Amino acid sequence: MTRWTVIPLLSVLVAGSTSAETLTQRLLAEYDPIENVTCQVRKDTESPAGTVRTLSRVFYARPDCLHVENIQPIERRIVADGTDFYSYIKQDPKGFSRPIADLDEEMLLQLRKVPGTAMDHLMRLEGVPETDIEGTADLPVRKGYDKGDLFIVLGLDADGRLAQIDFYRSADMKEKTAEFKYSAFKEVLDGVWIPLQHHVDYEGVGMSTKETSRFDNYVVNEPIPENLFVAGPFFPKVNFVDSFEKIYGF
Repeated sequence: MTRWTVIPLLSVLVAGSTSAETLTQRLLAEYDPIENVTCQVRKDTESPAGTVRTLSRVFYARPDCLHVENIQPIERRIVADGTDFYSYIKQDPKGFSRPIADLDEEMLLQLRKVPGTAMDHLMRLEGVPETDIEGTADLPVRKGYDKGDLFIVLGLDADGRLAQIDFYRSADMKEKTAEFKYSAFKEVLDGVWIPLQHHVDYEGVGMSTKETSRFDNYVVNEPIPENLFVAGPFFPKVNFVDSFEKIYGF
């Protein structure tokens, strides 16, 4: 074998050793151009206990800056300034605050997801092996992820957008526990699509819950006043503690 045949062969071996990008990685990367978001959110939750509407205003900016004002059914404000996280419900005796570095995984996911996206679900799937699932007419591309206690299926529509996420108890896909459907897509930047309507069905033991979320006035990469991410003026005289147990005593 000559020197000239060795070099192409090594190139093939190196290329073959590089892991291919997963669907999860591609979908997450599509949101990278989004630096900040402002929007309004209306979420209707239907359960055996009745129907509840939640109204919120959201201001989001990378890295780790967030301002959420919940107007109903309870008045709550969340402010994250890039270093620390603050949350206070009106009439509560105290507020909750921790350094962002000390937040649990779920709170970090909610803080870092771009509003209106399924990034929280996608980030949980990073590093999980991906398998092909037979497509359907509405979801021609589907990928499965086995997390042991759950089997998750991502479904793309004909335009390659994440349109559905299904949760099953196991890889046999016989018992579905939740279904997330995404629609009313808006191209907020070139090639970046955000679903402005989310519909969720949860199946529990002997009961089911439905949620419909709508995102209005969705604006991307426009200036946001920096003072919205300064916590102090929004929480006058609020005493913050670092655990919910210290607020509610459980």
